[in-house]
Amino acid sequence: MGPIGTLLCRCLSYLAGSPARTGIRGLSLLVALLALPCVASGMEALSEHQMKGTTAQAGISIAMDDVTFYHHVDAFRLTDPDDPSGYMEFQDIESLTTIDVGTSDVNGDNTIGCITLDLFTVSDATSPINGKPLLYLVGADIDYNKDLTIGAINVCGTDIGSAAVDNYAMPSFHLYLGAHDCGVDLEFGARITMDQFSYGTSPDDTLTLSGITLAGSFTDNPADTPSDPSTWQAGGEFVLGDIASGNPLTIDVATDTTASWADDADGNPIPNPRLGSGFIAINMPMEGSLRIENMGFGTNDFGALALDNIQAHKLYIEIPGRGLGVP
Repeated sequence: MGPIGTLLCRCLSYLAGSPARTGIRGLSLLVALLALPCVASGMEALSEHQMKGTTAQAGISIAMDDVTFYHHVDAFRLTDPDDPSGYMEFQDIESLTTIDVGTSDVNGDNTIGCITLDLFTVSDATSPINGKPLLYLVGADIDYNKDLTIGAINVCGTDIGSAAVDNYAMPSFHLYLGAHDCGVDLEFGARITMDQFSYGTSPDDTLTLSGITLAGSFTDNPADTPSDPSTWQAGGEFVLGDIASGNPLTIDVATDTTASWADDADGNPIPNPRLGSGFIAINMPMEGSLRIENMGFGTNDFGALALDNIQAHKLYIEIPGRGLGVP
């Protein structure tokens, strides 16, 4: 393998641990081989020292053609380490994923895009993220499709049903990823569609959501008929976090040092049961629209659902909660 192929393999091996890891491991050899077909006049082999000093100047572009993943898991369990009898287990999980990127004009804009990865630092004194280094990952014209089934969901020994996702697709996405003192800053946006999501224990009590779309917004033609799914036209991406405005989605891992949160009716402090233990704090601002063409439960049909212009400037979640689940 020549020096360019060796360099690409090293870069792709490094990226295998990033959010772009899906498909990269399996495609690293293919991408490297595609980079090697010609030997230009004047090219010379690099020494090991020269290779270590070589860096990419404008990021990495990734294309994939006819990639297929099949995955099976017998069981996946979440449990309380202090009480193993309390658990949730997902059994007989199967998924089939197909990916094509950079092979066709999926979004109809007369260009064929691909997945691009860049690292950069914002240099703008007026920006709330001035000086912050960020990873930027964007994908366009992604023919991504995934089918997923969970044979059984078991909670503490009780079977509460099965679930399935049919034809999950994500034709475009973008990701900004950075860091702060003890956590992660990110913005993630995507156009997502799902042919169907179903969950239940039998046909009579199965919840079925058909024609699910997450997007930035929808236009209706005519505009006064949002109840007619045939008129829906999705545009933009549903976005979690807003990096440019200084309001990213944040994930922090910390230790609770607060002895008490409030006083009871008699003015006595209420002890914090989480004192001294670790927790995960998530702030998830979001913006976009959600529409579902049809909702059904068993034999009952509830019609379409439109949730437009969703805006959450702050959505704060702590895991576990301050009461640790104690009533």
